[in-house]
Amino acid sequence: MPEVLAGCLKGKQSAQRQLFEQYYSFAKSICLRYAANTEEAEEMLNDGFLKVLAKLPYYDPSQPFEAWFRTVVVRTSIDYYRRNHLRISIIDIQDAPEIQFDDELIQKLSADEIMALVQKLPPAYRTAFSLYVVDGYSHAEIAEMLGINEGTSRSNLAKARLKLQEWIRHNLSEATPIKPDDYVQRTV
Repeated sequence: MPEVLAGCLKGKQSAQRQLFEQYYSFAKSICLRYAANTEEAEEMLNDGFLKVLAKLPYYDPSQPFEAWFRTVVVRTSIDYYRRNHLRISIIDIQDAPEIQFDDELIQKLSADEIMALVQKLPPAYRTAFSLYVVDGYSHAEIAEMLGINEGTSRSNLAKARLKLQEWIRHNLSEATPIKPDDYVQRTV
C-alpha cells in the first residue's frame, strides 16, 4: 500500500486506479448510508475519491490509512448532503416517543434489505441515523457538521428509528423482500 500511496502523491494514474479499485467497495458502502439511491451514492463516491487524492499530502502515514480514508469519505458525503438536501426544513423537538420493538425482527432482514430501508428515509433522518448509529458520532458532532442544533439531531434520529421500525414491521408482515431502489425517497 505505501507504494500505491506514493504513486498517487506523484500523480500516477496507475496508482490512482489501483487505490480506486482497492477501496471502491469500502467507499461505496459508506456512501450508500448517506445516499437516497445508488446514483447519488456514486456521485458521493466520486467526490470522495477526488477529495482523498487532493488531501493525500495531509495523510499521516503513522496512522491507519483506512480510518483516514473513511473519515474523508464520510465528511465528503456530509458535504454532499449539505449542498443537496439541507434545504429541507427540520423541526426541532426535544424527545420523540419510544415504541416497543422486537429486536429479533431485525435479524430476519439481510444487510441489503436494511440498507434499502435506510435509503428510504428522508435525507435529514438518514443522515442523522447513519452518523450516529453507524459512524458513531455524538449529537454535538452531528449538529456541528450539519449546522443544526443537538435537539434537531436527536429528533431526526428518533424519527428515523420510528420509521425504520414501522417499515420493518410492515415488510415482515407482508413477507416481501426489500430491494435497494424499491423505496427511494426523492427530494424536491
